[in-house]
Amino acid sequence: MYYTETMTTATNETQFSNQYVLDKIEENKEAKLDLIIKELQELSPLLTKDLALKLYNKSISIHQSKIQGNGNFLENDIVAKFLDENEIPYKQQVTINKAGIIAGTNKRGGQKCYHILDFVIGENIEDGKSITEYKVISCKTTCRERWTQDDWTYSFAPELYILLTISKDYPPSVRFREDTNRKIITCCPKKKDDRVYKLNFEDLLTELKVSVEV
Repeated sequence: MYYTETMTTATNETQFSNQYVLDKIEENKEAKLDLIIKELQELSPLLTKDLALKLYNKSISIHQSKIQGNGNFLENDIVAKFLDENEIPYKQQVTINKAGIIAGTNKRGGQKCYHILDFVIGENIEDGKSITEYKVISCKTTCRERWTQDDWTYSFAPELYILLTISKDYPPSVRFREDTNRKIITCCPKKKDDRVYKLNFEDLLTELKVSVEV
């Protein structure tokens, strides 16, 4: 009896291994693909499995590129254009280090490249200067938890920090720590909007000008 129990335990231990989990993951992946193919073939019964998979993979690729394109559209076609038209000095893709010091533009990786900022607003934006001397606009097509990428603003608070988004999923006012120097601008306010400063895109110019005057 003892021998049988020992053999059973050993067999279970062998089954529950890294390879066992990897195999289960692959099985689950295949099951999901089979379901996707079935649903696509319900829409078009003449679709072969191979063509259905190609259409599915292409749709995923298009969706991902669309998300990236939305971010570029918001930054370049809306915000940058707005700043240029109103002759507001700025730099895009500014890199800061872990001490909140500007370390160039569009640099990635290494100790000197802690975070890349969408827009830094102000005159004489130079390497070696503290980000606290300038205003910052962070563009997010969708926020969710992505806005927490800007947690550095709590340690090295810019003169003005604006989280600018085109979605309704921006953080609650208290969690965001909204105040006179930390504000959210959106074109899609929530029905239950708890922002202290209920700013729209048309308020951006006023916010930047007020900050300059102060």
